Amino acid sequence: MTAVTSDDQARPEQVRGARAGYGSKGDVGAGAGVGDGGEATAARVAELEAAASRLRLVAEVTTVLASTLSETEALRRLARLVVPVLGDWAAVDLLHDDQRVERIAVAHRDRSRAQLAALEGPLPPLPETARGVLARVLSGAPTLVLGAAELTEPPGDPLTASHQLLLEAMKARAAIVAPLTARGQIYGALTLGRSESAGRYGDQDKRVVIDDIARRAGLVVANARLFAAHQRTAEAMQRSLLAPLPQPGHLQLRARYLPAGQASRVGGDWYDAFLLPDGVTALVIGDVVGHDLQAAARMAQLRNMLRALAWNRQEPPSAILAYLDEAMEGVSDAELATAVLARIEGPESGPWQLSYSNAGHPQPLLVTRDGDTRYLDQPGLLLGLPHLGVTRTSATQPLPPASTLLLYTDGLIETRTDSLTDRLTSLRRHAAYLAHQPLDEFCDQLIERLDPSGDDDIALLAVRLPH
Repeated sequence: MTAVTSDDQARPEQVRGARAGYGSKGDVGAGAGVGDGGEATAARVAELEAAASRLRLVAEVTTVLASTLSETEALRRLARLVVPVLGDWAAVDLLHDDQRVERIAVAHRDRSRAQLAALEGPLPPLPETARGVLARVLSGAPTLVLGAAELTEPPGDPLTASHQLLLEAMKARAAIVAPLTARGQIYGALTLGRSESAGRYGDQDKRVVIDDIARRAGLVVANARLFAAHQRTAEAMQRSLLAPLPQPGHLQLRARYLPAGQASRVGGDWYDAFLLPDGVTALVIGDVVGHDLQAAARMAQLRNMLRALAWNRQEPPSAILAYLDEAMEGVSDAELATAVLARIEGPESGPWQLSYSNAGHPQPLLVTRDGDTRYLDQPGLLLGLPHLGVTRTSATQPLPPASTLLLYTDGLIETRTDSLTDRLTSLRRHAAYLAHQPLDEFCDQLIERLDPSGDDDIALLAVRLPH
């Protein structure tokens, strides 16, 4: 027999009901109430998790978009990031300055990139009168949510027809189009849609997140275009500072200039070549410290002063560099610079001789047609230090027929990982291997084979003697 406690005696119906699993009507009602509260709590937790997921997405989008200055790559990354958190699919359309529209990227939660490729590419231009949703957003309308009517609207212009093809291909049940804006200008549009999963875009929280992401993408595009415009201006300036090379009948001259990859695409490296009044070909390679517009301006000062001094005085290269030292101290704000000034002399039929002076610059390399190589070692003090009282000297070197003289700046041979000795050895080895190549191929393949780090500008001047 089971003992009965005083509590059992006090509440026999409750105890029996508890053992029977809340068998009374009242207890069933109470259980249902707990269940309803659990469902509400679960729904609230799911809502909070969804909001947290969207916030994490905004943070991730910000990080990823900031990692590139290519507007195309940034928008492609954006399309991949927002799926499936904000939609089953996404498309990003870019508006160019001339009103051309280009679909940069399409992403889908289930389809591969190859399956979506046909939806990307050029679109019809923005119409003068914007009727369709995409055209209206690209023309200045705020974010638009597409209802049933907009999802099936008749195409009033070619751009709207192209957008309708996207919606049909994605089997859209819901969609939203947000402008990519920055500084009062529209750069494109982000279209997000649902095809199978539940959810629409009327929720204010979702719209705020989508608008925020679209604005961040617009800012990236604006910055990318500003950077590209700065690059074009800087490169045009650099080209104007690097004069075209003369082509004496008996000499071949080629030059290359590669700006530092992470700088403003202008710098202090320069090359120059010009014919002197006595028929001698003058060669210059130089480097002013810096990788910005100020370095380029100082470089232009030195280049022009050196040209004028070499043209006006028929003297050895060492004397010309000594005059440049004094001029720098008086009229230039360039602090540190290196250079090699050289003269190639001799009749057209040969023999030819090189006279040169080195002001703290990497040594020129002479490569014979047989592949023999020699660094022309004639060290000298950097430019702009006449107060140290060092006397500059010149050296001479015979130039064999069909040989190649290579002048270059330190960006070709200096890296953060390799020793300078190893890089100089590598330069000799590759130059010897390429000795028989045409001069353009010699220059291009030499740079490719040495694979410079890109941390510094590179200027290269090559001269090929006749056979």
